[in-house]
Amino acid sequence: MMKFVFIFMMCCLFQIQAAVYSQQAKVSVEFRNVSLEKVFQELERQSNCSFLYNHRVVEARGRVSIQVVDKELSQVLDELLTKLGLGFTFDDNLVIIKERTSMWGKDSVQKGLRIVGRVVDEKKQAMPGVTVKLTGTTLGTATDSKGIFTMTLPLAKGALEFSFVGYKTQSLTFSATTRDTIRIVMQEDIQALDEAVVVAYGTTTRREATGAISVIKADELRGIPSGSIASLLQGRVAGMDVTNITGAPGGGGTIITIRGYNSLDVEQKSRQFSNPLWVVDGVPLNSFTSPITGTNLLAEINPDMIESVQVLKDASAASIYGSRAANGVIIVTTKKGRANQKATFSVNVSQTWSVLPKLPTLMVGRAERWWRIKALRKIPKSHLNWKTK
Repeated sequence: MMKFVFIFMMCCLFQIQAAVYSQQAKVSVEFRNVSLEKVFQELERQSNCSFLYNHRVVEARGRVSIQVVDKELSQVLDELLTKLGLGFTFDDNLVIIKERTSMWGKDSVQKGLRIVGRVVDEKKQAMPGVTVKLTGTTLGTATDSKGIFTMTLPLAKGALEFSFVGYKTQSLTFSATTRDTIRIVMQEDIQALDEAVVVAYGTTTRREATGAISVIKADELRGIPSGSIASLLQGRVAGMDVTNITGAPGGGGTIITIRGYNSLDVEQKSRQFSNPLWVVDGVPLNSFTSPITGTNLLAEINPDMIESVQVLKDASAASIYGSRAANGVIIVTTKKGRANQKATFSVNVSQTWSVLPKLPTLMVGRAERWWRIKALRKIPKSHLNWKTK
């Protein structure tokens, strides 16, 4: 048993010595204006080490020049790769080349900044479940039951973002000196609850509203090129499906359904019977498309003149509009002048153009055969007269 242990320990010792020897191997290299890959090949030959690297990353460094005499491999790689933004690590006789980032130290050891903090509300009570994220990245964590969070960050300084439902999102900068001194007081976002909302029977606030209402402000629609209001609402309201069945500018063909179809027939033509009621500045309108001109009534409303759009989804919309609101109500409020408001002037100019490609003439049947015969007649042919030769 003792002999076996002795042999095992000697093998481990030889393996460690071999790994250390490969790092301390002496190399002598002299190249001018050559690729970095060629330098690695020469170092492999002299040190008996294998190099592992990404060819694209190495080729992007261009050509290099190097001249060293009887230096250790680790020292040569440190002098060569540091100025090229690359780092290296040893794994026995394998040299791994990687891009150097802020997480690479001088000896290619990953380092990080450990930060500890606590999150409370305005009453100084701990807030569990608050999301803590490094700004600009997906690295994040959440506070525990005592409102305490711990993070190991790859940066020496930056900013942390704190968010929670019903509270304002806050941001805080950190540095190496703020390891365990972060204290965040979250503030309630009461502005969204007191925001004015237009409903079927007047104006209320989100705090007092009992129905399902979605609000889209003009800032969310600004600068989006669209020929109709319905196209602007695509993907902005939960539970509302907007389908465009035509690309004609100013035309109809837009099918809107709120919380599903109200018909057993879900074919494309039958979906038009599930369109909601439109109310523009208190005037009920129908999404009517003229069979003569092909234009839609709602397409005449300039999207830049819209101040807000409220979508009423549940039965509370029927309190004033009755059965017409069975498929929901979309209330559009346009911009109006207010008392003591300064005059404003805005211009929106857009231009589009289209090119109809010229397709080649296609021929089939008799026309194709005639075209081939005409082409053959134009081909010169040699003729041999046997009498005159």
